[in-house]
Amino acid sequence: MIDWLQIRQLAIAEHIELQFGDSFTAVTGETGSGKSLIVEALGVLLGGRCENRMIRNRQDSAEIQGGFTLNRDHPALRWLRDNDLDSDLECILRRVVRRDKPSRAYINGRPANASQLRELKRELVDIHSQNEHHALLSHRGQLALIDRAAGNSEHLAQLAAQYDKLAQVRTRIGRLNDRRSHLEERADLLRFQTGELQALDPQPDEWPQLEARHKRMHHARDLVAAAGAVAAHLSPGDGDGLGASLADCCRQLQRLVQFDSRLADIIAMLEEAGVNIGEAADQLQSLYAEGDLDPAEIAAIEARFSQYHELSRKHRTLPGLLAAKLDQLRDELAGIDDPQAELQRLDEQWDEHKARYDRLAAAISANRTQAARRTESAVTELMQELGMAGGAFEIRLQSKVGTDLSRHGAESVEFAVSANPGLPPQPLGKAASGGELSRISLAINVALAADAPASTLIFDEVDVGIGGKVADVVGSKLRDLGGRRQIICITHLAQVAAHGHHHWSVAKQTGKRAGVSVRMLDHRQRIDEIARMTAGAELTPQSLAHAERLLQSA
Repeated sequence: MIDWLQIRQLAIAEHIELQFGDSFTAVTGETGSGKSLIVEALGVLLGGRCENRMIRNRQDSAEIQGGFTLNRDHPALRWLRDNDLDSDLECILRRVVRRDKPSRAYINGRPANASQLRELKRELVDIHSQNEHHALLSHRGQLALIDRAAGNSEHLAQLAAQYDKLAQVRTRIGRLNDRRSHLEERADLLRFQTGELQALDPQPDEWPQLEARHKRMHHARDLVAAAGAVAAHLSPGDGDGLGASLADCCRQLQRLVQFDSRLADIIAMLEEAGVNIGEAADQLQSLYAEGDLDPAEIAAIEARFSQYHELSRKHRTLPGLLAAKLDQLRDELAGIDDPQAELQRLDEQWDEHKARYDRLAAAISANRTQAARRTESAVTELMQELGMAGGAFEIRLQSKVGTDLSRHGAESVEFAVSANPGLPPQPLGKAASGGELSRISLAINVALAADAPASTLIFDEVDVGIGGKVADVVGSKLRDLGGRRQIICITHLAQVAAHGHHHWSVAKQTGKRAGVSVRMLDHRQRIDEIARMTAGAELTPQSLAHAERLLQSA
């Protein structure tokens, strides 16, 4: 349950602190005093939208904090543990709203995001607002209420996932069928293209070598001429060659070494240079022998070089990537040649996903049927006590067999009501007046409260449009709910407030420090507040006595 709530600089509230008890807490105050600010703050704290306009005037930020106590098997505690956000049996939430920066959220002192707060909210608090009865007029809103009563949240998430898988498979099957008429034309083109490339038979490492040989071929005559001239100049057998000159230098130094032994090292270096020069001349003559210019080989290199360039232009790729292009075309052709195999595989996937979808949909339908019958009975019983004696409530589940699949299950829902005895039930929007719709909405909320996953239920002026004996019944029902859940009800009805186990009063402050004040009322103060709610600002002995009777009766 929620233990405490702190609100700072939010809307008209400068600083509010509330300590909540278990059971049923009533929150009252004059119209416009700021009662619903408590619900709005809780909504923001639990991941709701927060805007700059919500920050108190002339302040840079607003802050809301709340503390919850959890028992050891509480689903919220399991969620906290799964997300590494637990702190024993305590859950402290904090959210800061800033004017010029994104809001920040914390769970047990650790940074969190709004999505995590919304997930946690489902386990902690269930909020019912005064405008909720409008959702009862939409089929989607009605279905959401039944699914909440049926506990279908997890099943529906799994069903939606299966629906998405089926949609993906159906899209792929459709695309493949659309392409089948064009597959053979594409296959013919691929066969032609692969045939061209197969005739060339490009190898992964061939192009760099071919390109190098082609360059040598085009410059062969220059290379041979230059190599011959250099080799002739180097050749040691030529009297004018570099080798002969070097040998002559060695002989001259050899005659002088007897006079200076240091010349021996120099002679050795020159002799080694002479050997290297001779080897270089031999290699030049060998590399560029006349046989390297074989005309047939030149023609073959030229032809293959041209083929590479021609096919690279056709396929819009680099010559060195033609081998990879051939592999790519072969793979595509292999896939196109047997589209039926892919279709069969997709059909098998469809059957597998559809079987799981059908199982989940059947489980959801069974849960909905049970919840519908249970809710029908509970709401009809409550209608008798809420001023609609003889009325009946009916939930019609209509199968959607034969229609397209839906991520919401295999049926639609329609709420029907007969507000007076003897009349057949009609769709809710046609049969119920505005006041009746408010009471039916309240009856549904009370009936579904027992099935709500959250342990704290908040009712924000859901008792609008009722009064007298009906209001007393509503208060009694909320007090009964307070024996099983923590109930917080913002109300303008004295009969409802009198049934509270605890009572908070909200008042607007005026003057220089305009704002909101909240106080817990003791028994004497409750009498005064309930008297104000029934008789107005001027308290009389009669209104005070009536207020005390209401409290004693409750």
